[in-house]
Amino acid sequence: MLDHRQTESRQDDSEDSYALVVIGAGIAGLNALNAAVEYLPKGSKVLLLDEKHAPGGMWNTAYDYVRLHQPHPMFTVGNMQWDWRKPRDYLAARDEVQSHLGRALAVISEQVALTTAFGTKATRCEEVATARGPMAEVAYQPIEAPDQERTVHADRAIHASGLNYTLAEPLRLSSNKVVSIIPQALRATLSANPKAPVYVVGGGKTGMDTILASLSADPSRKITLIKGRGTHFLNRTKYLPTGLKRWTSGELVSRFFRDMALNFDGENEGHTIAHFRMNYSTDPEGQDGVFLYGLQSEEEHARIKSGLSETHTDYLTDVVDGTHGPQIMLRSGATIDIDEGSIIVNCSGSFFRGEQLEDPVPVVSPSGCVMAINPRSGFHFLSSVAGFFGAHLLYRDLLRGQGFYALDHEALFRQNRNAWVGASAAQAYMNQVLAVQALPLMLLDRCGLDLDRWYPLPRRMAGLLRMKSTASTDIAHCKLVLDKVSDRFGIKAEVI
Repeated sequence: MLDHRQTESRQDDSEDSYALVVIGAGIAGLNALNAAVEYLPKGSKVLLLDEKHAPGGMWNTAYDYVRLHQPHPMFTVGNMQWDWRKPRDYLAARDEVQSHLGRALAVISEQVALTTAFGTKATRCEEVATARGPMAEVAYQPIEAPDQERTVHADRAIHASGLNYTLAEPLRLSSNKVVSIIPQALRATLSANPKAPVYVVGGGKTGMDTILASLSADPSRKITLIKGRGTHFLNRTKYLPTGLKRWTSGELVSRFFRDMALNFDGENEGHTIAHFRMNYSTDPEGQDGVFLYGLQSEEEHARIKSGLSETHTDYLTDVVDGTHGPQIMLRSGATIDIDEGSIIVNCSGSFFRGEQLEDPVPVVSPSGCVMAINPRSGFHFLSSVAGFFGAHLLYRDLLRGQGFYALDHEALFRQNRNAWVGASAAQAYMNQVLAVQALPLMLLDRCGLDLDRWYPLPRRMAGLLRMKSTASTDIAHCKLVLDKVSDRFGIKAEVI
């Protein structure tokens, strides 16, 4: 457990001291680091820790056929451009994303005296009282040598744990006559079992990626989807259009968040998801039950729909050996007879998978020495955005006192995913409006993560003016929604 409370110092004069320590080298930590170094003198001592052996966070362990579901220019660090000439709407693949994030770190390292410690686990990150005043104290140890713990101090520390990403495991099934895998093993398993039917368990982005990858390997292979309640996707074709349509059609993504936020009153999540389905999804006639901010093109939706042999709106509970061969057991009590050697792919979500909730920590410590990017006290459901804005606000002493809300994303997600969508949209939009009011326009324009940048500058400026014109009433609505959600579910949603 990491502790971010203020305590008495255990400082030793021999311990190293840094201007900044950042825990986490994923897109959240890298955005926070990139923003923070803008406020540090050139050559300042900075320490970056990460449990993985390279920068990139989850992109180091993601399945090899994963691609961004958004155009690649808006998945970056700060406003760093990708070092290639690809079409604007190109969806970068896993290794390309990891390479870009690694390059971003190299650029940042030119501005400060950066020390990196990969393969390292932080065991403590807290604000302490020292002879120099309040400081951040961070303890860490090599994963392969946990007895070699070291403690350092810093003027500030940013703990960017992100969204509690955990690698899935193959489903534990009673039958040994089927092949149970996770997406990371898909391509090798398809190659080794060229005729085996594929059963994709999970209707989110991972499931859709897996269907598309299986169809690309063999369009004739039998593929069945077991999708639970099913997931809707934002129509990328319509709302992130290409070519001249960027000038004439679509809608700023910030306007989408405003629409979702204003349609949610804190209790009507069913209505909010139905509103999304009818107005924004790739399948407005479908009856899928959830939306988790995934994007999908109309072409991808058509390929998946035509390529599937069967779809079941149900949940797999087990695969057993029946009289005539393996049988899938569904939660409803229904069964599906399947062939021996069938491939069962666990495509259930990778976020908030832990058996226990992450420890709740404040977004910022009492004296502002420690900032946390944590799903229990989240500034934004996108940890990348939280890293960018949080660090800028921290160093400008604007993180408190502006009305920004923290939301317990993980606890709410576990209780009610659709209420989480409404609440996270309200929080994201409100915090964006408040950031526009608090930060200089030139700084906001350096946020390469902003999906509104897909559209030409005149459309973005018109959207900014509209945002400012309704700011006070929109903020008031979002506050009421978050307060109601907090009371209704007993979760944290409060002013930072």
